[in-house]
Amino acid sequence: MAGVAAVGILGGLAVNGIQSKSPGSRVSTVLNVLNLNDQSFQMQVALIGALAAGLLIGRTLLSVLITRKTLFFLGSKSSQLTEDLVSKFLAKDLSYIQSHSSQKVLYSLTFGVSTVTLIILGTTISLISDIFLVIFLAIGLFAVDPIVALSTFTLFGFVGIILYQLMNKRAKHLGQESAQLIIQSSNKVIEVITSYRESIVQNRRSYYADAISKDRERLANVSAEMAFMPNISKYIIEMTIIIGALGISAIQFLLQDATHAVATLTLFMAAGSRLAPAMLRIQQGALQIKGGLGTAGPTLDLIEDLKNAEKIKSDKRQIKFEYPGFIPNVSIRDITYSYPGTSGYSLKVQELDISSGSTLAIVGPSGSGKTTLVDLILGVLEIDSGEVLISGLPPKAAIQKWPGSISYVPQDVFISDGTIRENLTLGFPADSVDESDIWEAIEKAQLLEFVKAQPEKLEAQVGERGTQLSGGQRQRLGIARALLTNPKLIVLDEATSALDGNIEADFTSAISRLQGSVTVILIAHRLATIAEADSILYLDQGKVVMVGTFDQLRADIPNFEKQVTLANIKGQ
Repeated sequence: MAGVAAVGILGGLAVNGIQSKSPGSRVSTVLNVLNLNDQSFQMQVALIGALAAGLLIGRTLLSVLITRKTLFFLGSKSSQLTEDLVSKFLAKDLSYIQSHSSQKVLYSLTFGVSTVTLIILGTTISLISDIFLVIFLAIGLFAVDPIVALSTFTLFGFVGIILYQLMNKRAKHLGQESAQLIIQSSNKVIEVITSYRESIVQNRRSYYADAISKDRERLANVSAEMAFMPNISKYIIEMTIIIGALGISAIQFLLQDATHAVATLTLFMAAGSRLAPAMLRIQQGALQIKGGLGTAGPTLDLIEDLKNAEKIKSDKRQIKFEYPGFIPNVSIRDITYSYPGTSGYSLKVQELDISSGSTLAIVGPSGSGKTTLVDLILGVLEIDSGEVLISGLPPKAAIQKWPGSISYVPQDVFISDGTIRENLTLGFPADSVDESDIWEAIEKAQLLEFVKAQPEKLEAQVGERGTQLSGGQRQRLGIARALLTNPKLIVLDEATSALDGNIEADFTSAISRLQGSVTVILIAHRLATIAEADSILYLDQGKVVMVGTFDQLRADIPNFEKQVTLANIKGQ
């Protein structure tokens, strides 16, 4: 405001000086305050010009400094928000995790978070700054010339409101469409890579190439339109300044003397040079916020969904191999579980005790609830009612108290794009595990011969999703990872399905030797794998039909006996 006023004074002083007139009363008052009455005209112009330039440039430099500080602050808050959302998201159970698209979650936790902090919040802060700038300019202009102030703010205010009304809905729509297209095209890329064999056999690669290309072309058009929209405001406000200057000049020269007219025009141009960019930033900022709200929609939904969720408890303990006080027994009492969106209970187990050091096999037709039961035992899913205890504690509490005492191997083992060592120590710093412990786990998993045959040994690359490994090698790598911490409770969910008969027999024999010291829960369709289990639980349609030995199930369950006969397995 002071800088704009100085420019106005400079204009009035210059016109009076050219006409060899004394400065007006307002200009004289300012010169007197600044103690410049006794200075020459040239010195007065130079000093007031320098003052105006210094004030306006200083304000700009200060704005740059504050904006930079603000953005860096918001950048750090962005990482904190991501950490908070990731922690709360991962604290949820498996059904919640699986209800969200992985690409949508990835988008929400990365690009979406940056949009919330740097675009929505960052722009809002700048918007508040510019609003205060406009308010102070309004105060200054009304004090100097109410008519010019009213005309200026009416003109720019009207143009700004019209522009916002015309473009705000479009900006939000474009932001939503951009988010949807990014997630959609990412899903298709992952889909075709994951199903590459099927895509070749079914000759569908060209479909994916065309679909991805169309998504990206549409996204490029949306991005281009979003980038162009601010230019519309820029050009219209530039024209507004020109039209306003011409209009005020015409009116002032018709109604006032030249000195007053030039001073007024100078004041308008000085105010307009600050007001126009501020109004432009306000209008563009409002559009950015609208577009950002559309773009960050998935993130804002996730923030709202997780606002009352608890974060994962921090645990920075190093890898453990001993678990004093842990007893690997499992006790189940009256548990019920229903899948989200279904009516009635999908799984019921009244009573089940798995004693320490024993082996329990879980069998039954596909869809009978075998994996669901395992997930409930491990605390991956939350039971609707009842109780599951491991070593006397709920599953999550037991895992928190004795991390590493329980291990799990799924049928589809996750393999990261890294080395054998990095995959074995997944979740721990690679250098935190002794090499002797790694080799011991490799040997137990029947993977020793393969690893030793690699020129780089433990540093051999396995490729993304284990593309350099066979299916059996991926499973054995997953088994070795599970055995690394010397667990006392091991859960195997079809963990040997990709192994050939000899290797599976060797692994089964190795597991059998652990009986008495390690509790094993396993799901297996190959009945030969479970023939030596201490007890077998037969599930059908979410209900426990029977718990008994291999021969007891053969005698009492016709379907099980039929499967045994087809597999040509002899009883004990």
